[in-house]
Amino acid sequence: MNKAFPLSLIALAVSLNTQTVSAEATSQTSSSEPATAAPSNAVIEEVIVEGEALSAVKTLSIKPDLISKPDSAAILQALPGANINSNGPVTGIAQYRGLFGDRVAVTMENEAVLGGGPNAMDTPLSYAPPLLLQSIELTPGIASVADSQESIGGLIEAKLDRGNFAETREATISGDIATRYGSVDDASNSAAKVVAANDQHKLAVLASFDEGNDAETGDGKTLRDTGYRRERYDLSYGWQNDASEAEVSLGKLETSDTGTPALPMDIVDIDTDMANFNGMTQYNGATIRTRMGYRHVYHMMDNFSLRSNSNNMSYRATEATGQQLTWGASVEFPIGDDSLTLGIDSADTIHDAVIRNPNMAMFRIQNFADAERDIYGFFTEWKGSRGDWELEAGVRYNHVEMNSDEVSASGMMGMMGMQANQLANDFNNANRDQNFDNIDIVLKATRPLNASTDFNVGLGRKNRAPSYQELYLWLPMQSTGGLADGRTYIGNLDLDSETNHEITLGLDWSEGDFYANGQIFFRKVDDFIQGTPSTNMTANSLATMMSGQNPLQFNNIDAELYGLDGRYGMVLNDNWRLDGVLSYVRGEDKDNNDNLYRVAPLNNRLTLTWEQDKLSANLESVLYASQSKTASYNDEEKSAGYGLLNLYSQYQLSSDLRINAGIENLLDKDYVDHLTGYNRNADSDIPVGDRLPGRGRNLFVSAALSF
Repeated sequence: MNKAFPLSLIALAVSLNTQTVSAEATSQTSSSEPATAAPSNAVIEEVIVEGEALSAVKTLSIKPDLISKPDSAAILQALPGANINSNGPVTGIAQYRGLFGDRVAVTMENEAVLGGGPNAMDTPLSYAPPLLLQSIELTPGIASVADSQESIGGLIEAKLDRGNFAETREATISGDIATRYGSVDDASNSAAKVVAANDQHKLAVLASFDEGNDAETGDGKTLRDTGYRRERYDLSYGWQNDASEAEVSLGKLETSDTGTPALPMDIVDIDTDMANFNGMTQYNGATIRTRMGYRHVYHMMDNFSLRSNSNNMSYRATEATGQQLTWGASVEFPIGDDSLTLGIDSADTIHDAVIRNPNMAMFRIQNFADAERDIYGFFTEWKGSRGDWELEAGVRYNHVEMNSDEVSASGMMGMMGMQANQLANDFNNANRDQNFDNIDIVLKATRPLNASTDFNVGLGRKNRAPSYQELYLWLPMQSTGGLADGRTYIGNLDLDSETNHEITLGLDWSEGDFYANGQIFFRKVDDFIQGTPSTNMTANSLATMMSGQNPLQFNNIDAELYGLDGRYGMVLNDNWRLDGVLSYVRGEDKDNNDNLYRVAPLNNRLTLTWEQDKLSANLESVLYASQSKTASYNDEEKSAGYGLLNLYSQYQLSSDLRINAGIENLLDKDYVDHLTGYNRNADSDIPVGDRLPGRGRNLFVSAALSF
């Protein structure tokens, strides 16, 4: 399995740069184009093509009740170039073309999603449980400057299903109820949606509850610390008329007693309150859009509630809070057949984290002290056509302001206490007020080569200022935004912004019953931020006493990433079709002649689909190559390749009721995914320091009722 892939891997192409590819919840069907392969947790229903060929929006459609995992990030594995870093059952970190974490912009309701903890336990997609999803959309290649403030690694947008307006003035009530059970972790997931609407007003109430126990591996071992419990609630009101629309929503997420075995602590409680407003109106031919969002996160985690810890002196509990206020406004002007958009936006965030030992009243570490990160952006974007070319050009300016209050450490004994106090004093006496000025430039072009083939090219310069962890982590800890490599890190107040220069070339081909599309890409990232051996002698000595190894310090290096990804498939006959997704990326540390950390290996998904009347079935193969290009600076281990088989089925019992069932990991294979974190829980059947294996055979059944 490690040495070769099936011949389907050579069926490769490249995707329309202007397209948006998404996993979308829908009940429609389409035969106009073959569907893309399903991920291991869902069944692809269709591909919808809207508009003319050059401006088409292609949508991969997934019914949310078919999703067999609690983490919506798993859907990304169905999309070319996308993947997830997994540190726990609901902590999937989006990865796109080798970049992950803060480098990949993830939005909900057009707003950036705030995480409260310093180790990405509440990742953006954890706020969108699968059974409440309408869609997850990925923009292939370079994201437009108007769509996100910082999107150096790509753009992903999640949308909740809040229903639709009615077609008449008469009010109607509709909704959905969905439930699912999975055997591998004894999981139960349920959700409900109720919508009261007419043609102008819409009131929607959403609720979901997800709960699961420790999962089992393919060889019968127990993945300790993989249980979870999450509740999500959402209330929204929408209004529209012929020229305008608006929606306001209030949401709440509560996650409790949820394991993150690849991290030093588990989730005790995450309590998040959310509010969003989105509006649009048309005036004198112009389209005016406004938005505003607010989030407040309370996050409690510890290393003793869900995992054994016999040493009371090593008990640690972290109380973290995060607050975010976002807003934006834009005006789109028609200029003949072209359009020009001008806009401004802002995102103000603040984080605080305190570490305590409940058995030692004097022990207190101010890990982050009101660490502020504020972004103020201005952008302009032009879209138009010249001859056969569809064109886009955009420029964005971001001003980033960062600051932190003074930090402290108390209750640490002897030499460790002296060194911690020295690091705190050094930090407090340093210049913590940092400012970054960044300019993004994006150029895209698409044109037909012939009746069956479209060509696209993209050029981009994108920037990302340092995160608050990278800048303000003053004590050698693992508060790293979810790196999960088991190393301790310290921040760096002298960091520069990352600058990505990127080029993409793509083809989109379809003829008869065959299709293939994809892109090749090259990224040169100047001042890429990663850990390198620390030269801070005080931090090195303290880290050695605490963990037995020297820390890494966030520093700027130069990096390159390149690869290709795309979709391909064919219609076999009226009932059968074959669809595939192929992704490959290579990441290199050019300064140290090393590899970048946690980069997905070559992978391919091939799905054979049968459909007839009310019944459908999918047989999916998932193939991952071995990964030998690992990062020595993270002590990253190589991984073996593996192959899985998944089986899915759906039966439309009536117009209102459908039943889904399936078997994941049909052969109950024992395997390890390269992007899974390393186990930190000593209670587990998995040795500490080993990568967490994948889940064993999972039998699931779900039902969805509409009314």
